[in-house]
Amino acid sequence: MSTAPKQTTILKYPSGRIGVCINYVSAAKYSYFYTDTTPSILIASFDPLGVGFVNHNNPNKAYPPWFTCSKKGGIMSEVNGDVKERFDWAPKRPSVKFGISKPTLLRISPSLQFMVTAKYDLKMTFRGSDGFHEFECGAPNTIVTGTYLDKITHRSLTNHITISLSNYTTLRDQQTMLAQNPAAANMKMAQEYGWTLPRASASAAELIPITDGDLREDITGQNDRIKLLNDFRTSVGRNVVTLKTTLRETAKDPTASINLGVTLTDRPLSVASATYTRAVPPPPLPEVISNRNLMKCMASAKSDQLQVVCCSDRGAGECRTTEKAFARLHRATNATIKKIGVSPDQHTSKLILADCSRQPDCLAKRFSFNVYPMYIYFYGGKLVAISNRFCGNSSEIEDLPQEIERCLGRAKKNLFLPEGFKFLEPMSKDNGYKDV
Repeated sequence: MSTAPKQTTILKYPSGRIGVCINYVSAAKYSYFYTDTTPSILIASFDPLGVGFVNHNNPNKAYPPWFTCSKKGGIMSEVNGDVKERFDWAPKRPSVKFGISKPTLLRISPSLQFMVTAKYDLKMTFRGSDGFHEFECGAPNTIVTGTYLDKITHRSLTNHITISLSNYTTLRDQQTMLAQNPAAANMKMAQEYGWTLPRASASAAELIPITDGDLREDITGQNDRIKLLNDFRTSVGRNVVTLKTTLRETAKDPTASINLGVTLTDRPLSVASATYTRAVPPPPLPEVISNRNLMKCMASAKSDQLQVVCCSDRGAGECRTTEKAFARLHRATNATIKKIGVSPDQHTSKLILADCSRQPDCLAKRFSFNVYPMYIYFYGGKLVAISNRFCGNSSEIEDLPQEIERCLGRAKKNLFLPEGFKFLEPMSKDNGYKDV
């Protein structure tokens, strides 16, 4: 619906109830969408900066939030309130994927549907008494990204897009511009009368002759340059040999001094502190428990604290890198709880490193996994989750705090994995896998 901004725009359902209310305040658009029920209930709303919400359409119960959007990010939830996806609009660092994982279509009701693509591309489609209407609810796009998504002028219900190519010169425009060029008339006349460009004769008499003396002079000049480079390389080599000899003699006599062309009083022979960096020891690892004693420790752990276990084979490669990042996260967590004056035993979570270098690995056999590092979450001795990814499909350990928050929420709702949980275990080469 492409109309000039009005003070207030109201669209109704075929039943006569109000479905959409677009209110302009100081040229800023506020969008409100209602249900086709009596009384009407506000089911979606967005402000001029794209901040708003979309609720589930469940008339028999409450209307739980389905999609919520702020200036920094958004949350996609299930009907029961579980967080399905949490994302940020702006990247916190270049290596982290940002934005929603994929464009999502939310069918709120037979007359309302919502399309989430990006922060600047939030569209609500409404089917009213006079046909279909499409509203842009996202933030105003003031960032020039330089991609074709910035040139989208229209998106249909079948997800077909129309792109503006105003800066692109078509073939017809190029032909028109060429016809206006004065040189185009001469080219057209040459094509009409079959004119050809002048060519050299068979003897090439009209070309400038090149004699053998000219070539010999060029070759001589190149040889002189090559000889100059060779002499320079030889002189550099001799200076290096002389310097090596002087250094060897000085090493035999500690009291001797070296004259490198500078005065030691003016410029001492030392390495400036700015040319090197001091080695910083890595942060200490959290509590390390062997894989054989881990389950006993988890059974006796506190019942109100989430135990986050990182299973590592202590080998070089990915596990070594993960241990360093795990130690940095442990140090940052201790600094935070120390600042607020909370004891580590009273904190909501605890980081533990499981040493799985001793084979056979009883943890890998118990849960049937062979990928390291693996993260296991216990709460009161019960298994909350086990995975080698965070927040769905992230491998960056900086996303571990969000995964800890999600697991704490599941544990407080008594959502645990069944006892004896294992991943898919292979039966044989012929029978494939069995779900244990």
